[in-house]
Amino acid sequence: MGNTAGTITIIDAFGREVTIPDNPQKIAVSGSGSMRYFVYLDVNLDRVVAVDYQDSDLFTRPNELRPYLLANPEIKNRQALGSAMAVVDNEKLLASGAEVLFMGGASSSNVATANMITEKTGIPVVMFYVGDYVTKGDQIRETLRMLGKILHTEKRADEIVAYFNGVEEDLKGRVADVPDAGKPTVYVCGISYNGAHGADGTDPNYLAFTLLGAKNVASNIGEVSQTGYAKVAKEQILAWDPDMIFVDLGTLTAAEGGAVVEFGSDAAYQGLSAVKNGEVYAVNPHTSMNVNHETSLANAYYIGKVLYPDKFADIDPAAKADEIYEFVVGAPVYEQLKANVQNLSFTKLEIPLL
Repeated sequence: MGNTAGTITIIDAFGREVTIPDNPQKIAVSGSGSMRYFVYLDVNLDRVVAVDYQDSDLFTRPNELRPYLLANPEIKNRQALGSAMAVVDNEKLLASGAEVLFMGGASSSNVATANMITEKTGIPVVMFYVGDYVTKGDQIRETLRMLGKILHTEKRADEIVAYFNGVEEDLKGRVADVPDAGKPTVYVCGISYNGAHGADGTDPNYLAFTLLGAKNVASNIGEVSQTGYAKVAKEQILAWDPDMIFVDLGTLTAAEGGAVVEFGSDAAYQGLSAVKNGEVYAVNPHTSMNVNHETSLANAYYIGKVLYPDKFADIDPAAKADEIYEFVVGAPVYEQLKANVQNLSFTKLEIPLL
């Protein structure tokens, strides 16, 4: 990164060299869940003059699942950049007065779009990485530091990266001496990706399982989405027959009620050991307009307490979740999130047996 008078030249997350105003005071932010990192970085929201359609009041749904929006609902008062997710209307961008457009994405597929926006508006576009925190964590950390450099929030960028690292080390340290022998097998389902999914939606690299050294029955699946989602055949789930199942409550809006309903109404799923033995637990949706890393970490403490109660005897999962939410997004929003998922957060689910 280099400076000339009043400007800074950076290499963005997808290798593009961009010259922008140093410390811009009017910014626009585009992409699914794209305001998340700016909340993480504690950017003064008065600097944000336009947001993605999904972050604006044009996009409504009854139960908000994004902690950064629960903590900062005023984001929705900003001008929408377009009429759909990741759509940028050049006239609206110009009218907003933005000095820079930040465009979030998980791949370089939108490079041509970013370049065209600059050609037509004269407004520089900085692309930043959003995606899977487990397999691409370094890219996320680099992105946070890049944004911090541009917006003069370097100290906060370092703090948030250190916080994530510290939480991960705490989780891993608690279970470091747990022997593999005798560990229960686990499966997570109801993972969201381009909408809600049922029992067949999982994550082979699920962060909580990874940090806790859990025996994820789906860990060998090779093909996953940009956020970690993978679809599994029912027959495979039955063959795995995990000892414990964790249900991501994003499933509640899936067709016919998602995984919770499926486990209680499908005779095949009723034969699963976890269902028969009452070992089905609920965790908060970590993927909602891309991955909410703070929810992933909060879930890990609850899952840790279920799997290894003696190692997490000092942890109240709800209080720990609020501690994480307060540091990362600025407010303790666990109860709001819980209310938005039928108050099922961090509970053992009551699955009726046929």
